[in-house]
Amino acid sequence: MYSKELQARLEKFLKESNTSQAKAAPQIGISPTALSQYRNSNYDGGNIQNVEKKILAWLNRQEEAMQSNERKQVYKPIKNGYVPTSVSEDIYKRIKYCQVEKGMIILHGDAGIGKTKAAEKYAIDNPESTVYIQCAPSTGGLGNTLKIIASALGVSESSNRYITSNQIKKALIDSDKTLILDEAQHLKMMALEEIRTISDPDDLLGVPGCSIVLIGNTEIYNKMLGRKSASFAQLFSRIKMHKAYQTSNLKMSDIEMTFEYLREHHMKKEIEFLYTITKSKWGLRGAVNVYNNAVNNDDVSFRGLYGMATEMGIGVL
Repeated sequence: MYSKELQARLEKFLKESNTSQAKAAPQIGISPTALSQYRNSNYDGGNIQNVEKKILAWLNRQEEAMQSNERKQVYKPIKNGYVPTSVSEDIYKRIKYCQVEKGMIILHGDAGIGKTKAAEKYAIDNPESTVYIQCAPSTGGLGNTLKIIASALGVSESSNRYITSNQIKKALIDSDKTLILDEAQHLKMMALEEIRTISDPDDLLGVPGCSIVLIGNTEIYNKMLGRKSASFAQLFSRIKMHKAYQTSNLKMSDIEMTFEYLREHHMKKEIEFLYTITKSKWGLRGAVNVYNNAVNNDDVSFRGLYGMATEMGIGVL
């Protein structure tokens, strides 16, 4: 016999949570066909009680997770998105400057202060005029770098790197797109040189330069500044603008804006504690992680935040 109560509960949950049968079935531990048969009261795969046991356990897990999430929303946890701090807003503004003025700029600094989120925000806000690429150690060489940029621009890659590079430049000029290369410290020297060439204008031919933004940690800037070779000197001289960002640039007002619940409830001691974390090597990202984990623990008081920071190995006091 089927449990009409469980069937009704299942249907209600699938509808209200907008969960498809195809998504629910593997989480339950049965096939989509078996789930469909159960919902239509014509299951022919064996013991119905075993299926209902799995469905009941899954529903309980899902509902507990939803209830937990509802409780967490009270504290306004920091989602994996953009927070308009003084640093992230400045980065956003400088990318816009590069879009208008052309050339290559470098935005670099400490980890976890909002560089990537600002770049992603700009790309989301300007999808028709921005190409955002996150570099990696495996893609830092010239060949792979050109391949990834060409793919992002919809340019056909040639076996001749010179041709590919020119096609990339033409595509950027024709579309007036800004190319953002995040985690640019992974780029090798030859890749950096080629990107510089792509960004350069050709005054004799009347070809304008391209807007290229390099974003990364301080390694990319030190790499250029610290080398005495002529190639690095030439590369460095072509940079239109560079800006360094440090955790020390973040203001108390940035923390108040980030942790909205604490600000609204005038939890000054808690805000100051998270500000202290922000100023440490852990940066804003560390403060956000402490807060979100404290939210999961249902305690964002000073004691809860301090205990969570200690648990995470973040020592700031």
